[in-house]
Amino acid sequence: MAQNNAERTRGFELACFSGYHFASNPAFKTGASLNGIANGLDISWVQYGLKKEAFTKTFGSARMALQARIIQMNNADTFGYCLGVLPSYFVPILNKQQFQIGMKLSYGINFNSKQYHEQNNFDNRAISSGVNFAFDWGMHMQYLLKENLQFTIGTGLYHVSNGSLKMPNGGINIIYGNVGLSYFPNAKKGLGIQKPNYHLEKKQFHYMLHIAGAYRELGYFNYITKFPVFTISNNAYFSLNKLYGIGLGLDAFYDATQVLLYRSDLKVADVAENQKYFMAIGIYNRMELGKLFFPLGIYHYLAPIKFVQEPVYVRFGLGYQITKHFYSGLFFKGTINHKQQLQSDFMEWSLGFNL
Repeated sequence: MAQNNAERTRGFELACFSGYHFASNPAFKTGASLNGIANGLDISWVQYGLKKEAFTKTFGSARMALQARIIQMNNADTFGYCLGVLPSYFVPILNKQQFQIGMKLSYGINFNSKQYHEQNNFDNRAISSGVNFAFDWGMHMQYLLKENLQFTIGTGLYHVSNGSLKMPNGGINIIYGNVGLSYFPNAKKGLGIQKPNYHLEKKQFHYMLHIAGAYRELGYFNYITKFPVFTISNNAYFSLNKLYGIGLGLDAFYDATQVLLYRSDLKVADVAENQKYFMAIGIYNRMELGKLFFPLGIYHYLAPIKFVQEPVYVRFGLGYQITKHFYSGLFFKGTINHKQQLQSDFMEWSLGFNL
């Protein structure tokens, strides 16, 4: 049953949250693992559909939500509670009359009740600021039980960090599952979800370039050093349909990070200028939703490789197409560290153009 383009269906969702937290460090005195189970609740305001006919023709009855997430962390005396506020968007992959299966993207902020303190909470080297960035990516399913009641189930990765604006910043990484119910009081004859139509008559080639600036701290305890970072990002990709494009990315950095990693004896002033320039290449993915876009890239440093301590990193975030050719965005860079964990490097504030 198709939903009219001007119609919106609104409701609420309550879900139980449970996941496994991969702590960034062991306990200092004993060396014991600080990994463990974290539990909580997700409470969401949910809406299907927008009053934009052109958007609905392409993306169908979009499922959007504003989610409040509260989590009691494992070792609560150390990690405390997380309270996340996350706008989210659901991208259907399998879309049937009774159920949908697809990808959920959420990007917001997280308030943490416990932070690192050198005397009182030394083991929490994951979080050192009360307000942090939060990113949630996962696979979810919605099943219609009655015309206004929906069963939901999902799994994903919840990442919290401050983008290395303040150290220490090991970050919180939780692999989770959640189960819940959505109730839509104004649904009279079911949700009437209109299917998307991503078909593109002709595959299109795009080139994007952006210049970005960032600020970061690096090091721990008495060895923290602070410095700016500048990047130039080039991306060439094909739009396979109106939702998704894939291609190659080439990054250039002015960044002292790689030379300083695992060197508590060095400050940024000790790094020679010619040791701050790096290049990297990777796979670039892009998802478009109207004027918003969500890039995701996996990269490997190319040169100068002799200074590179952690060669693989990911980039993702949220961009906004200001005009046909100019855009701005807030993008995250995170390194896969020696423990195979995602570790925050910095947040970029960027301005770019595309052709």
